[in-house]
Amino acid sequence: MTDNNATVTLTGDLQQECRAGISCLELLETCGRKIPEDAVAVKVNGDLQDLRAPIRKDAEVRLLPYSSEEGQEVYRHSSAHLMAQAVIRLFPNARLAIGPAIEEGFYYDFEVEHPFTPDDLRKIEKVMAEIIREDLPIIRKELTQEEAIHYFQTQGASYKVEIIQGITDSALTLYEQGDFIDLCEGPHLPSTGKVRAFKLLSTAGAYWKGDERNPMLQRIYGISFPSQTELDRHLDLLEEMKKRDHRKLGRELDLFSSHDEIGPGLVLWHPKGARVRRIIEDLWRHEHDRRGYDQVFTPHLARLDLWKRSGHTDFYRENMFQPIQIEQAAYQLKPMNCPFHIVIYKSHLRSYRDLPIRLAELGTVYRYERSGVLHGLMRVRGFTQDDAHIFCRPDQLETEIEAVLDFTLFLSNTFGFDATEIFLSTRPEKSVGSDS
Repeated sequence: MTDNNATVTLTGDLQQECRAGISCLELLETCGRKIPEDAVAVKVNGDLQDLRAPIRKDAEVRLLPYSSEEGQEVYRHSSAHLMAQAVIRLFPNARLAIGPAIEEGFYYDFEVEHPFTPDDLRKIEKVMAEIIREDLPIIRKELTQEEAIHYFQTQGASYKVEIIQGITDSALTLYEQGDFIDLCEGPHLPSTGKVRAFKLLSTAGAYWKGDERNPMLQRIYGISFPSQTELDRHLDLLEEMKKRDHRKLGRELDLFSSHDEIGPGLVLWHPKGARVRRIIEDLWRHEHDRRGYDQVFTPHLARLDLWKRSGHTDFYRENMFQPIQIEQAAYQLKPMNCPFHIVIYKSHLRSYRDLPIRLAELGTVYRYERSGVLHGLMRVRGFTQDDAHIFCRPDQLETEIEAVLDFTLFLSNTFGFDATEIFLSTRPEKSVGSDS
């Protein structure tokens, strides 16, 4: 490499010396190569970037196809911007909040005067198709924090200003496509014409930052794919999933129900559902007995001091219901069973010869989930969890961890959940205890 040149190795087979600052798109044109149809972004020395991003030094450059996980995220994120641009064209007074890619597609939150209707979604789709035909270049711009705040203040984009004020970086990136500019880290597709097929699915209310004390925004969900065939296949799959939705089946098979008069997120198990649940619980008890666990039962509430001592009030307060006053003392509905099991362990002196001690419970807990995230039996405010705590010596740790993993996989596989992903929980910002 010289001061003005860079040696670029493209996807392992093409090595080219070119001027520093050239983009991957320009490089391919220079070499007489056509960019693959499925390329959505690039990795430059391992960093995910736009196809238009300048290559300033010697680099290994790998084209990223839509089929990759990161490629799909780029595609969906660009689709969210496309939708937001269409909304602003139709509703100029709409205020933009956030619009990320998600596992099944994308969404964008807006502050608008009236909730979106199905007819609005059809109009937005029509404008999105127009923007795709315009094939607008998607261009990355860098601004200082001060410049970005000034720009969005002039646009009346208060949510963007609030986001920027919470960012510590002095330099920020914006993405421009025609008459639309949005705050975003990127990367994005090279142009709006790269989005081939899309569908807006539904709308929902969503509080800004998930906090009910903040304004209620309107969220639009959508999906997008590189071809109409893939989109149609996914829409067919969604229809099949609707037929098998557990909320629909629960009602039709008379298994369970929830009612406004009882409260959102609180479930009633009907006789048939209770029978299914009892069969599962019988299996649970049999397997815990077989593996050396002792079953315990703990109350549904306890003095608030217990939750202060366990750290829950410091680290989990937002997911706990308000305390209850009983005889001049504050009590708390339990969000977890842990403190009770520890108190049982501490109830008398233990010998190292007693270990390991395995305490298990089908413990009903209560958590203050926001109304916007409640979903059938998947997100509720009262539920019974399979909970256990193992007290053991350091030399028993490895054996106990292996046994827990084996037990977990056994139960999962018994119910047909055999595609397992395991995540290691490290030390988040909100953690207790020393590193050692």
